[in-house]
Amino acid sequence: MKIVLLSLDGNSGWARASLAQRFPDAEIEEVSRADFEARSAPQRLAGVRKLRPHIFSVATARLEWQRGQNAFMLFGALAGAGQSVMLDEAGGWHAANRMSILATAPASLAREAVASRRLLSRSAREIERLTRLIAATPQQFDRKGQLANPRISYLRATPGPGTQIGGASSHINGVVNAMLTRGATISFTSNDSIPGLDLTRIPMAIIGPEPFGSTRAAFDLHNNYVFLRDAIPRIIEFAPDFIYQRYARFSWAGVKASLATRRPLFLEYNGSEVWVGKHWDKVGSLDLLRKCEELNLAAAARIFVVSEVERRNLLGVGVPAEKIIVNSNGVDPDQFRPDVGGAPIRAEFGVADDDVLVGFTGSFGPWHGVLALAEAIIRMPPSAKIRFLMVGAGGLRAEFERIVADAGMIDRVIFAGVVEHDRVPALLDACDILVSPHVPMADGSEFFGSPTKLFEYMAMGKAIVASRLGQIGDVLSHNESALLVEPGNVAELTAAIAQLAGSSSDRERLGAGARSAAIERHTWDRNAGRVLDA
Repeated sequence: MKIVLLSLDGNSGWARASLAQRFPDAEIEEVSRADFEARSAPQRLAGVRKLRPHIFSVATARLEWQRGQNAFMLFGALAGAGQSVMLDEAGGWHAANRMSILATAPASLAREAVASRRLLSRSAREIERLTRLIAATPQQFDRKGQLANPRISYLRATPGPGTQIGGASSHINGVVNAMLTRGATISFTSNDSIPGLDLTRIPMAIIGPEPFGSTRAAFDLHNNYVFLRDAIPRIIEFAPDFIYQRYARFSWAGVKASLATRRPLFLEYNGSEVWVGKHWDKVGSLDLLRKCEELNLAAAARIFVVSEVERRNLLGVGVPAEKIIVNSNGVDPDQFRPDVGGAPIRAEFGVADDDVLVGFTGSFGPWHGVLALAEAIIRMPPSAKIRFLMVGAGGLRAEFERIVADAGMIDRVIFAGVVEHDRVPALLDACDILVSPHVPMADGSEFFGSPTKLFEYMAMGKAIVASRLGQIGDVLSHNESALLVEPGNVAELTAAIAQLAGSSSDRERLGAGARSAAIERHTWDRNAGRVLDA
């Protein structure tokens, strides 16, 4: 028996294990997501048919988050598989045989397509209505002046898996905990759980998504309405002093909440979803997405951006300067600090005492620089006692693995995968050097990010090698708190890692400088303070 596996989350290990448990005698052949998406539909179908699968399987982070399940099942049937399977890491499993799929999927897809088109039209009308209402309604709120102990409705309506872990989770935990310490009362409404939040201090409502829609835009918009249906009454009952929303694609929950409560909307704007949809995550319906983004920016009383570059971007599209506050990401220096369990981690992974361990946390995504790091790894001298710890997942993981495996260097790399946020400090503490090899935006745009991991690296008191790119180059000082290299320059990246691997004194000096700077300027308490001061 042959199983063809398409992994959508870039981390196929768990999917292979799950399939092998159910089908112990099967041969599993993986199809690269990057190659799959680069081909036309006929090419995809022909490519999978050549593999002659008995089972076509699609692994995704969460089945309830996955749109287009009927289409994937039908694809498997058309590719000749006798069975199509969808599975997720939590144990979710959906399977059907070829005959039943061919009998039912075409009609289901047709109904879904019609419903999706109607939803897009309805959403366009609603965005236009809200835009007119915001333009005609002066932003006058019932309360003015600084509040000592504000009541905050915190909205997290990001429409996709993965954002409850990594940098997003770090940011949410950091801001919320710092606000609570400063006396705020917070009611949290989310469409997913957020690991690390203390639910004894924060009442949370989770409004789960529904796997509807023939397109990403339709999925997002449908779940925006699902979120609105349950969130708005809860917010009205809580009677907040202001609404704080992490800006989300195709969401106007904060706008509706502000109108319903006559309280200001504070928008945490981590970047343009229109830009992301055009250059990174091809979401479609960009004109509608642009109008939705413009609505959120117009409705917000304050807009918090993570970098000066993003402030300039908003000024360039006409957002008033008085609305915009630069509020970079931060760190909890009590959670991220030296000596928090690194030694047991090294023992767990079989790292020798005299090995230098280089760590990376983050997404295997297009601008995190993991492919540049892979090229640097294979340039390390074979005799060097340097190993690499990779924490995270993403679409480029398979390509990263291919590069180091082809060079015979795969044994130098430890893949920790996606981990709970409270395990990250110990993983970083196990390392001697931490790397942030970000690369420039593919379209030539200025780098607008404020990587959370950067501040976590700094607080750990470890030597850092990072790209001199955007805010990264502003926060870190070359040869004082890090070694900075030109973005994408593999030779410089390799040389900087090798230099620090050979000098424990340089590692100690740079690590001490980085932690001092983090404590002085880049804590979550300072981030929350800027929000409450606004």
